[in-house]
Amino acid sequence: MVEVNHVHLLIIHVNRKEAESMRYFGRFSGLAAGAAGLFMISAYPAMGATEKSEPAHQVTANSSASPSAKNRTEIYMGLLMMGNFPSNRALKFENDPYPNTEVGGGLGGGLKVGAYPAFTNGIVGIEGELAGFNANVEAPQTTSGGVTRSADFRLNVFNAMVNLMVRYPGDVVQPYAGIGAGLSGGFARGLNVQNSSMGTINENAADGAFAYQLIGGLRVNVSDRFFLFSEYKYFVANYKWESEFPNGSAGPSFSLPFRTHIVAGGLGFHF
Repeated sequence: MVEVNHVHLLIIHVNRKEAESMRYFGRFSGLAAGAAGLFMISAYPAMGATEKSEPAHQVTANSSASPSAKNRTEIYMGLLMMGNFPSNRALKFENDPYPNTEVGGGLGGGLKVGAYPAFTNGIVGIEGELAGFNANVEAPQTTSGGVTRSADFRLNVFNAMVNLMVRYPGDVVQPYAGIGAGLSGGFARGLNVQNSSMGTINENAADGAFAYQLIGGLRVNVSDRFFLFSEYKYFVANYKWESEFPNGSAGPSFSLPFRTHIVAGGLGFHF
């Protein structure tokens, strides 16, 4: 630790912390995918039983119509693109808030896989989602109470979520809603966080945080196998990044209560 005019200059060491965050994120991503997979596997026999319970002699003049979503188990996969529009929340260096913090949005994308089992009449389903997007954080230089503060960094967000979904199982148009929870990795890049009373944090940092989201959307089946969808999400995660002094001892932390509105759309395929 170097002391210059009573300002402690900090170098953040994040290789170990970032590796730990990535390891935990990878484990949770696997668990999320596994949970969705197990749910689909458990639901698949219901689909077979439903199909076998329909003898051939019951075919009528209306058999040309596509089967209703509630009479069969549906497994689906979708690719999505998204834009996020964060709310401005104050960045904090320890417990010192940075006024006028601006959080800008960016673009992203993801993959989701889910199932609506026949035993729920196609109304209740579960979905695993992997997604990521970019944002940026900036706090213009201000001085108050004799302390000068400023911050500027990029924020890369990667999420592994499990969503509980409900929908209206229409043959063509299907509005839906849901709630999800999981793990969000917040990766701060190009850090330049300054505080004249505590020091400067540079380099990069990573944190894994609990996250949740609220979902509302609309799906339109355009063929027997393909569908288009658009959805809105309100996403919440509270990131807290730790720093270290050069000697390995714990340094000050900085945190951001991240809230963002997400608008997404994409193309899906159902089985």
